[in-house]
Amino acid sequence: MSTILYITSNAIRVYAIRVFIHTFLGKSRLSPLLHRLTYVFYFLISTIGWLYGKNPMLNLFLNTLPVLLITFQYDASWPKKIFSVISSCAVGMFIDWIEIAAFGSIVIIESGFMQCIVFLICASLFRHYYKSKEKYSFQSKYLWFLIFISIGTACIGIIIENENSPYDYLVATILLLINFLNFYIYHLEQESFIAHYQLKLIETSNYAYQNQIKIMHESQQKIRFLRHDFHRHINKLKLLSEKNDMQSITQYLNEMEDSVVTKKEYSKTGNEDVDSLLNYELSLAAEFGTEIICDINLPEKLNISSFDMTILLGNLMDNAIEALRHSKRKWLKVHVQFHKGVIRMDIENSYDPTYRKKKDDREHGIGLLSVKNTLQKYHGKLDSYSEENMYHTTAIFYNSLDP
Repeated sequence: MSTILYITSNAIRVYAIRVFIHTFLGKSRLSPLLHRLTYVFYFLISTIGWLYGKNPMLNLFLNTLPVLLITFQYDASWPKKIFSVISSCAVGMFIDWIEIAAFGSIVIIESGFMQCIVFLICASLFRHYYKSKEKYSFQSKYLWFLIFISIGTACIGIIIENENSPYDYLVATILLLINFLNFYIYHLEQESFIAHYQLKLIETSNYAYQNQIKIMHESQQKIRFLRHDFHRHINKLKLLSEKNDMQSITQYLNEMEDSVVTKKEYSKTGNEDVDSLLNYELSLAAEFGTEIICDINLPEKLNISSFDMTILLGNLMDNAIEALRHSKRKWLKVHVQFHKGVIRMDIENSYDPTYRKKKDDREHGIGLLSVKNTLQKYHGKLDSYSEENMYHTTAIFYNSLDP
């Protein structure tokens, strides 16, 4: 009876760990079938270890290392993966300890059945309150500190668990609350990061729109000057046409065009989000002498939110411009096209392979990881590669939200 109860409780515990890991680390890179199989293998390994070993340290090993290996399938930093494994192990340990201290050695407790039910409830509550808030990938600068706290609580639990103290229930509860507090601290830092990130995007958008307003004002002013002198230009062209001087006519028309066209306006699709961002970013690149090739073919209206377009174009262009600042050769090509409901962005820029950007922990995740997260909403993908001091980035996505 106890063996059947253990196998059942272990299945519940493995499922609870899957809920927790999947919620905390995000979507797996594996297919749904392979993803489930990894947890099935983990269930088999941990069950066999308990049935034939029944050694506490062996069980601890078989319930941590396989979970760490499972995290390989997720796109997350190593500290975050380790934190998820240690914390889930610690929470399970303290739930088990609390129930043993509270109810004693009865079959349903010794088998771990009740503990695993409580663990699953905790994992489900975690999924409900956490998943909707996990929008951006980021690296907490306090994560290693939180990992050491979880390890410390687990070590305390292992050392004093068998002392049969009347305060076991209280100690286990405190240690469990410390681990929950770890997640709360992580959550607070995540909210701070999201606010910081959104402010940065809004700031970039504001600068872009201000730049676009200046461009529009300059264009309108040139058009007013042209209208003011319109009759003089017509008379001049008539005189040149009467003389059949085609070379002078062509030259005069080119001068008229130069007087109207704004040099800083690289993108003129009519789409305010794209035009503002590209004109702003490319004007920054032009300031330090970048040779720019720009080919944009987009409709005026897209089903991409302004916020998401800022993430996609803003981050890709920021990365390219940052590389150009530290490159001797300054060459940039931006090609954006729309075809049959699909948007493709190609950005090529020169770069210096010897330059290494200094990473700011607070800014970690604002670049390509944010682009990848946003592309998932539009069924998109991001590819990049380098070749002969040139960096190529391609983003392909649908002009529709992920239902």
